[in-house]
Amino acid sequence: MAEQLLLLIEFLSVFLIMVWLTIGFSLIYRKRRLKQLLKIEVTFAEEIGKFLYPSEGKDYHFLKVQRALQKAGAKPSKKGNIQYLIDLMIRAQRSMLGENYSRLQVLFSQIPPYRASLSKLNSRKWYIKARGIREIYEMEQVQYIKEITRERNNPNIFVRREAQIAMVVFLGWESLRFLPYLKREMTLWQQIKIVEKLFAHYPEAQIKYLQKSYATQRPYAQELLMRIIRKFNLFTEVGYIISFLDHKDFDRRETAIYCIKSFRLTGEQLEEVKSKLFKIDNTEQQVQLLRYVQQVSGTPDLEFYKKILKSKNDILELSAAEILWNSGYEQLVHEFYYSQYATGVALKEVI
Repeated sequence: MAEQLLLLIEFLSVFLIMVWLTIGFSLIYRKRRLKQLLKIEVTFAEEIGKFLYPSEGKDYHFLKVQRALQKAGAKPSKKGNIQYLIDLMIRAQRSMLGENYSRLQVLFSQIPPYRASLSKLNSRKWYIKARGIREIYEMEQVQYIKEITRERNNPNIFVRREAQIAMVVFLGWESLRFLPYLKREMTLWQQIKIVEKLFAHYPEAQIKYLQKSYATQRPYAQELLMRIIRKFNLFTEVGYIISFLDHKDFDRRETAIYCIKSFRLTGEQLEEVKSKLFKIDNTEQQVQLLRYVQQVSGTPDLEFYKKILKSKNDILELSAAEILWNSGYEQLVHEFYYSQYATGVALKEVI
């Protein structure tokens, strides 16, 4: 028994020594690692400053930046350091505007981080591949557009999302020509990201590329086009949105109703919207569209509202009656409900 206890104590002692050695090694490694990363970060900041703001009459050559970073530890053999450099480059680009942003683009194209981001596209792990694509378009390394385009139909949603965003960043409005060739579903989040990137990088609309995409029959592509029209406030293209208000697909109708609310229509367009309201087979969407018609109309179209009151849809009738009542047409509402009940007593009970 005493021997077993002695063995247990020896085992625990050895285990504790190993634990403390591991902790000590980890602390030393982390301290050295942080010191290395800090050196790279300080060198990066100093060299970028010298490149953007050189001494008067002297240009600071990009090779000096490259050599300084290599000396600080950003070498091809040290992948962790290269990854940290990539993160610094992306952060620097996000914080720059105007001429400095353009100069950084030129510099980063001349000191590529040893194709580190491109090599990630060969990984079998989706998150590594997606990260590589993001790094490429964040640093605007347009020379890799061909490799990225191949991933636009990747089975993994995150990889193809990043690839599609990269295409928008690099190609702008011209990237819309790929919409008919996308084979997989595009989520709402993907659509929003693409619209935001397009607006951020190419705020001037190029209608010819948009109109060429109208031929696509892909549901997600049609929804994306409607969101682009809304984001860029393209009044001349609002007819495309109106055409989907009575579509047989619920989601495309929902997108069209959401997007149309950003526009004030002409009289002719408003009449078209009114006619489409009666073709929608969802009451909630009909009410949404009715509220929109009320908002953009000057004075209520009595014939239109009378037609709704005879639609035999209780919820739609109540919405129309509420609008008329609030617009000062109480008598018209009274007449409608009087006609629905045989006696005044029955009407009073309903009211």
